[in-house]
Amino acid sequence: MVDVATAAQRAGLLENLRTLVPAADLLVDPLALRPYAMDAFWQGAAPLAVVAPHTQDGVLAVVRACAARGIAVIPRGGGMSYTKGYVSGRDDCVMLDLRRLDRIVAIDAENMIVTAEAGCTWQSIYEALRERGLRTPYFGPMSGMRATVGGALSQNSMFYGSATYGTVAESVLSVKVALADGSTLVTGSRANRGGIAFHRHYGPDVTGVFLSDAGAMGIKLEASIRLIEAPASSTFASFAFDDFRSMVEAQAAIARRRIAAEMFGLDPYLNGSRTLVKDLKSGLRTLASIAASGRTLREGLASAASVARAGTDFIEGVRYSLHVVCDGECDAIAQWRIDEVRRLASRTGREIEATIPRVCRATPFKHPGEFLVGHAGERWIPIHACLPLSKANEVYEATMRYFESKRELLERYRISTSHLTGSAGTELVFEPAFYYPDAMTEFHLQNLEPRDAERYRTLPAVPGAGDAVRGMLGDLAQLFLAHGAVHQQIGRFYPYLDSLDPATAQAVRGLKSLFDPRGLMNPGALGLP
Repeated sequence: MVDVATAAQRAGLLENLRTLVPAADLLVDPLALRPYAMDAFWQGAAPLAVVAPHTQDGVLAVVRACAARGIAVIPRGGGMSYTKGYVSGRDDCVMLDLRRLDRIVAIDAENMIVTAEAGCTWQSIYEALRERGLRTPYFGPMSGMRATVGGALSQNSMFYGSATYGTVAESVLSVKVALADGSTLVTGSRANRGGIAFHRHYGPDVTGVFLSDAGAMGIKLEASIRLIEAPASSTFASFAFDDFRSMVEAQAAIARRRIAAEMFGLDPYLNGSRTLVKDLKSGLRTLASIAASGRTLREGLASAASVARAGTDFIEGVRYSLHVVCDGECDAIAQWRIDEVRRLASRTGREIEATIPRVCRATPFKHPGEFLVGHAGERWIPIHACLPLSKANEVYEATMRYFESKRELLERYRISTSHLTGSAGTELVFEPAFYYPDAMTEFHLQNLEPRDAERYRTLPAVPGAGDAVRGMLGDLAQLFLAHGAVHQQIGRFYPYLDSLDPATAQAVRGLKSLFDPRGLMNPGALGLP
C-alpha cells in the first residue's frame, strides 16, 4: 500500500511539475481543485494537483515524477463517472486530466482499425469515421459528446451498437498504457515485431487486463479498435407492454437472435416525466437532425415528418416500452431484421410510433446536463446490474420489494425511482435510478448547460436526502451481489473483490502487484489497496 506523502514530498513534486508542464496545464489552487474531487454523486478529497498534458510524453513525465516521490496518480477522462472511478479519499495524489490527449492517431481503412488517444471523445471518432463510411462496432455511450475512449475502456461502457456487438471491450484490439513507473506497454499483435494492432489474442489476453480496470492497472494512452463499414440501412420499432415481465420476455427473445443494434426498455416513470421525447413538439433542432440523418433529403424529411406528426401522444398511458434499432448491409436485410423484431415483440406487446429510437440515432450524443438532473432540477444517480437473461425478472421483483420496504423513506424526502433495461449481446443490464431534491455541487454546475446551471444554482440543500440515497445504493449493491450480478463502471463503489472466488481475487491482486507493485495507480479502484 502506498504511504501517505510527506510535506517535503508534496512540495518537491509541485516544484518538479512546474518545470515539466506549462502553468496553464497545472492546477493547484484549492478552489479550482474542488470539482475534481466529485463525480455525479460522490465526493472525496481534492487532489494535490491536476495536470492536463497535451502529449503522451507529457503524461509519462508526470507519472515518472510522481513515482520518484511515491505519490499516487489518478487518471480522469470525461468525468462522467458515478461510481467513484476517480474520486479518492486521498489528498496526496496527482490527477491526470486526459481530455487534451485527443488525437485520432490513424484510420487504417485497409486493415479496418482506428487508433485514437485516450482523451478522444466518442463523438469525435464517430464523426471522423462517418466521413469515410466507417464505424466502430460499439460506437459510444449517450454521453459520447463528453465521454472519452480511455474512460469507456476503463469502465467497459455500452450502448450504441451494443445489442449486436456487446460492450466496448469486445471491440478493442490493442491498448498502449503507461505503467506506474512511467514505462509504456502495448498489447496484442501490436507488441509483435510487425507492430500492427490487427489481432488481440496473441497469446494470453494482456489487453483484457487493462479493460474495465477503473485505471487501477495503468493509464490508457491509446487504443486500437476494430472498424466495420457503416450500415447502409437502419430501421426502427417501438412497442408498448403492460408490465415488466412482458417487456423483458420480448427483449430476451430479440437478444437471443442478435438482430438488434440497440435495444432498451423504459418504465412508467421514464415514459412519463423524463421521456426522451418530452419536449419534441418544440424540438426543432432534433427534427432538423432527423432530417439530416436520412440517406436522401426525401428520406430524412419523411422521418422527421413522422416524428413531428406523432408528437408525444404515442407514449401517453404506456407503462413499459421497448425501443429497437436494426442495422443492415442493405434495405432488405434491415427490413427483415425489424420484421423479425415485430414478430417477436408482438407476442406480448403492441407496436407504437418509433419516435424514441429515431431520435436516439439522429442525435446520438447528448449534453451531459440532460442526464445529471431532472426537469425540475432533481438530482439523478443510477445503479445497475449486468445479468443473464434468465435472472432479469427475479432481480426486478427483488428490487421492487426493496423499494416498497423503503416507501416511507422515499416519500419523506420526495425521492422518485425508475428502472430501465439495456442489451449488450445476450446480457441484460437492469438500471434503477434515484431522483432526489438537493443542492447542486460544483460538478453539476460545471456540467450543466449554462441556462440550467443558472436556473438551478440556488436550489436549497435538503439535509438527509443524499444520505438516504447513499444508503439505498449500498443496499441495492448488496442485493445485486446476492443474485450473482456483475457490473460495468466498477470504480470504488461496487464490491468487486468481495464478489469473486478467493483464488480469482488473489489473481487480480497478483496482477495489480505485477503492474503496480507500489500501489500508485488509482489506489482504491476495484477495491484494491
